[in-house]
Amino acid sequence: MGETQVKQKHPRGFYACCITFTFERLAFYGAKPLLLLFLITTIAEGGLGIERTDAAVMAANLTAYTYMAPLIGGVVCDRWLGARYAITLGYIIMAIGYLVGWKASGPGMVNAMIILVSIGTGFFKGNLNALIGRQYQSKELLDAAFSIQYSYVNIGAFVGSLLTGYLYLHLFRRGDVLGFRQCFVMAALWCVVGAVWFVLNWKNLQGQGIKPFKYLTDEKGNIIGSTTADKGSADAGKNEPLTKLERNRVLAIVLVSAFSVLFWLFYYQQDLALVIYMTDYVKMSLGSFEIPPSWITTTWNGLLCVALGGVMAAIWKKLAARPQGDLNMFKKVSLSFLFVGLAFGVMVACEAIRGVGADASIKASVIWPFMFSTVITVGEMCFSPLRNSFVSKYAPKKYLSLLMGVIAVSTFGANKLSPFVQAFIEKFDVFPVFVGIFALMLVFAALIWLANGKLHSLVEE
Repeated sequence: MGETQVKQKHPRGFYACCITFTFERLAFYGAKPLLLLFLITTIAEGGLGIERTDAAVMAANLTAYTYMAPLIGGVVCDRWLGARYAITLGYIIMAIGYLVGWKASGPGMVNAMIILVSIGTGFFKGNLNALIGRQYQSKELLDAAFSIQYSYVNIGAFVGSLLTGYLYLHLFRRGDVLGFRQCFVMAALWCVVGAVWFVLNWKNLQGQGIKPFKYLTDEKGNIIGSTTADKGSADAGKNEPLTKLERNRVLAIVLVSAFSVLFWLFYYQQDLALVIYMTDYVKMSLGSFEIPPSWITTTWNGLLCVALGGVMAAIWKKLAARPQGDLNMFKKVSLSFLFVGLAFGVMVACEAIRGVGADASIKASVIWPFMFSTVITVGEMCFSPLRNSFVSKYAPKKYLSLLMGVIAVSTFGANKLSPFVQAFIEKFDVFPVFVGIFALMLVFAALIWLANGKLHSLVEE
């Protein structure tokens, strides 16, 4: 009975870390959806007037490098710098980066902002995840904890993009000049608030994060062992070869990472191709109220992720109660590709109703992009929250951090490739592009579903 009660209770430090994540997401998703618009908007309207293809590459770099940097930040934290100090330092560097964006007068300063925000994220993101994990003993409770954390992340994405979407278009707007720059200042302020909140909650972290993660510490932060130690030997198991099952599981994780590249490659087209499509061909208003594109691609997405978190968890739980059990990871990957395909199917219908190849003066309803975002978010919920759980369950312990990094690198790769896909897309009319992505995603979904038995056998005992 006592054990059950422990499993139902999350430590105070967990919620402190979740809110810490929320402040960082408020900043990041307050700035990220505006960056492409800031770059392509004319100087007279408050932007930088950069050519679209170049702007797409720069905007994608912000997301891409924030997924690559945690690999380096994790190594620094694990070996030399405690998580408490790495996370706080990360916040400070991110704040400086957003302030550079506030004063940006050309591509050079925007790139400097991207580099600083990425470095700060490198010290922040993975180390905060690890800090959460170090406060738990039960793997089952840890899975639930990261599901809850995903909601806190998306609360930040929802509120951050909602606020800045309104602020740059309405409150901070001065005539024709849009308020992009003031929103970067807001992002910096969120980082400062988050850093203060985190430092004030150090006392709730059970002594974790004072020392590098290679050490085990008690609730006072005193070193009581090493994560590499086993029964007193720091080198025990270090050089043991992987078993056949472990090698197969590594292969399965690499395959999931490869699928991740394909998934995010087309998923992130909503931040590039869809934003440009909305700018040219969609009436971005309901009645007389103008809707910023970020409210569709980020705000609505964040709200749906929060709302669907519990729904999807309930669906997986109900499926797991069946005699045949839950869907395996590869079937869920297949479903994610299916929903991405269906989302682009929505845009096929949108363009068909607007009139295939019609002039930009003929606008589609803003309801279509909302429908697109709804469907593609369902695909996200079939995949994104489950990747880290999959790695945690099946990665050999001595390669856990490395294989977590492989997942991060896959997202980095997708973001780096995404603007080139968008540049390729711009060479064609929108309708055949939407049809092509729709068909391609359905083919991928079918192939992964058909092969799931063989793929899943890689991780089975």
